[in-house]
Amino acid sequence: MPREITILSSTAHDLYAVAHAAEGIEGAASVREIDEGAAVQVLSEDGVDLLTVYAPRRIGTVGEVRRLLPNAPELALPTWWTDAYAPWSEEGEAGVSIALRLALAQDAVCLVED
Repeated sequence: MPREITILSSTAHDLYAVAHAAEGIEGAASVREIDEGAAVQVLSEDGVDLLTVYAPRRIGTVGEVRRLLPNAPELALPTWWTDAYAPWSEEGEAGVSIALRLALAQDAVCLVED
């Protein structure tokens, strides 16, 4: 089972934002779209998936955020909800670092389930 990551931001990310977040992270070698653009994967040189980031979804009510993620901090609305997954491995640690950098660049909240 992968490590679940949720990013809550005031703006939506794109492929380029994920690629920018992956720059300089040891082990991150390439970025590609999968599932006809439904997600972006960051891969190692060996083709190991470090992080999969799904397309953001707009959430317009606090109740919806609270229902889905009861311990989320207070957020301005609308909020973009992004699901991401990293493996439970050393490669996954690189994936979490990329997710945190993506959230930081968006001035977003990043919640990592451990």
